[in-house]
Amino acid sequence: MYDHVGGEGPLRRLAEVFHRNAVADPIIGRLFNYAGETHVRHLTAYLVEVFGHGSAFTDEIGGFEHVKKMHADLRISDEQRDRFVELMLAALDETGLPQDERFRTRFEEQLRRAAAITTRASRMSRADLDTRHGQLGRWTW
Repeated sequence: MYDHVGGEGPLRRLAEVFHRNAVADPIIGRLFNYAGETHVRHLTAYLVEVFGHGSAFTDEIGGFEHVKKMHADLRISDEQRDRFVELMLAALDETGLPQDERFRTRFEEQLRRAAAITTRASRMSRADLDTRHGQLGRWTW
């Protein structure tokens, strides 16, 4: 999937557009307005890795454990989860990433799966998270 989207540059643009729109959004803005450029860098590294290129997000940022810890205690609502997906899909359109049905379907499936995982983690306290299990998956065809 990494090659299909054109590599890191388009994924960086996706992260930038998503972050800009998320911060301004009345439903999920509070979840994203603290991080700025750090969130864009982390989201880009996450997307690069799950799209199948390298392991910098895991090696340098902490991978799946980092994802769980960053979402713990946020108490993300179902409405916020769904809005996250809507804004990410809108960012996909805005940045001009591939729109072929195969890619779009797989991207949305994986995005919804990831959003469900982070929503579950957000409803746990940091102390309750079992950080001994799990790893970052790859989004494949």
